[in-house]
Amino acid sequence: MNQVIAADGPNRDQIEFWNGEAASKWVDFNALLDRMLEPFSDLAMSRADPAPGEHVLDIGCGCGGTTLDLARAVAPGGAVAGLDISAPMLARARERADSAAVPVQFINADAETHALPAASFDLIFSRFGVMFFANPKSAFANFHGALKPGGRLAFVCWRAADLNPWVTIPFEAARPLSPEFEPVKGDDPGQFAFARQERVEDILIDAGFKDIRLEPHDTTQAVGDGDLDSCVELMLKLGPVSRLLREADQDAVPAIRQAVRAAVAPYHTGRCIEMAAAVWIVGARRS
Repeated sequence: MNQVIAADGPNRDQIEFWNGEAASKWVDFNALLDRMLEPFSDLAMSRADPAPGEHVLDIGCGCGGTTLDLARAVAPGGAVAGLDISAPMLARARERADSAAVPVQFINADAETHALPAASFDLIFSRFGVMFFANPKSAFANFHGALKPGGRLAFVCWRAADLNPWVTIPFEAARPLSPEFEPVKGDDPGQFAFARQERVEDILIDAGFKDIRLEPHDTTQAVGDGDLDSCVELMLKLGPVSRLLREADQDAVPAIRQAVRAAVAPYHTGRCIEMAAAVWIVGARRS
């Protein structure tokens, strides 16, 4: 049985969230989500450049897809640790780890506060797993200390919300029907907390990193795999509207669903909902 870490410390709200209903949905859809996010993984992997024999830490590893990709890249002779606050998602990751090309360890912990082994990793990697810390400077200082001298950091994170209409279009369609809902704002922990280049650079410099590089990348985000209704259902369960739906008046839910469907219908390709997306590909090195 997998023990859930205590929901305490600076990121207790995130720990509660990612060990509840949201985690169950990510486990249920992990294969589809890996396919949807694979282009972003590939971009970050290209920046990370993992090599045979290296030891790697995967932050926010979720159900383990990127961890297993890293394991293949560092074989033979390497090792990978995946760290996440979500016990249900790590349980799924452990099930998949039988196919790992090198030894893989999964750690259920808060990456901001967990005592990472000093100077132990050649590379720290993350796919959309580093934007949720209450104190990101503390988290990245922790990462810096866990890297070997000259070790590398590589991650992908979302740029500004207005550059990601796959998020804003369905959300703005739903928002008027749930006026009491308070979205995450500004630099608060959340999907777009690392949208500002200056903020990311400040966090990394403060943590001690050098050779910092943020590369903007404009692309598309595909959501779902099937007809319009199945794609919309996935968007409502896992996308930016899911939290709004959980907090909305239940009488408003049918109207919210219909509003989101109408807003995204023009972007359905016949197989998925495909809309513009924008990310940062970030790289840095331990000083």
